[in-house]
Amino acid sequence: MNRRDLLKYSALAPLAATGLSPLIAANKKPRRWGLQGGTIIKALETDFEGTLREVAAMGYKEIGTTGSFGRDPAYVRSVLDRYGLTSPNNHVSPTNPTYKSFAGWVKREVDTAVNRQVYADTFSLKNARAAFEDGIETSKILGQTYVMWAILLDGQLADRPTIDAYIKLFNELGDMCAKEGKVFAFHNHDREFAKVGNDVILDLFLQNTDPDKVKFELDFYWTTKAGADPIAYLERYAGRTKLCHLKDITADGDFAPVGQGTLDVPALIKTCDDAGIDHILVEIDRADDPMAAIRTSIDYLHRTIG
Repeated sequence: MNRRDLLKYSALAPLAATGLSPLIAANKKPRRWGLQGGTIIKALETDFEGTLREVAAMGYKEIGTTGSFGRDPAYVRSVLDRYGLTSPNNHVSPTNPTYKSFAGWVKREVDTAVNRQVYADTFSLKNARAAFEDGIETSKILGQTYVMWAILLDGQLADRPTIDAYIKLFNELGDMCAKEGKVFAFHNHDREFAKVGNDVILDLFLQNTDPDKVKFELDFYWTTKAGADPIAYLERYAGRTKLCHLKDITADGDFAPVGQGTLDVPALIKTCDDAGIDHILVEIDRADDPMAAIRTSIDYLHRTIG
């Protein structure tokens, strides 16, 4: 090693104490780790501004929203701006009852079946367009790019004619968002990996929607829970997948903070980089202590990735 290299790596030596190797640190790009805001609804409902201040202090730079968290979107935007947070995406939750149902589910106050029925009604073939008209307007105020379909439910995937109707709807919503300068995207759970005939439902949606107007947010936990390979999906749908939800999974299939489960997180992040993913958002659907869980997650990411 010549003197120049010796000086370079000597200067980086203190990073070894953090667990981040000097060779990785020498080449790492600044990261804008994000957080899907549904994770911390329990804390937001207690202290909205204080929670976002704490999230920013942990090192998160982006936060995805659930609608506008049941609040005036202009107010939410002002708080995000105050703490240097930007928001790339809105998981559409247009009405107060819809948001409150989801918030109640996160806080374990609303039964899963009740919450899903509220979402099934709001995002039915009849009502979804109005929901997304509201979602687009909210996203304009919040400065977001992606207006998102958060969950496809069992009844919406019951058979091929129903699936085809929702594929048609997704294309229409893609057009609707594009006309307003926004991008429609959707998010998976495990049920989309079931098959209809010989076809995986998720593949049907990705292969039969407009690739320019319908984008995708891959959830690592739910993909793994379904027995599929998230790396394979990142590679297969590079260019379609613009966002990812990063949460870990325990050996028995439960949610876990990032780095505390079985996923090979460094390999997933590398594949995200190779596939051109724009936004990586930490999410833990429900946690007993969500603020501790997101702190553990970002500490792991800073320590191991950068």
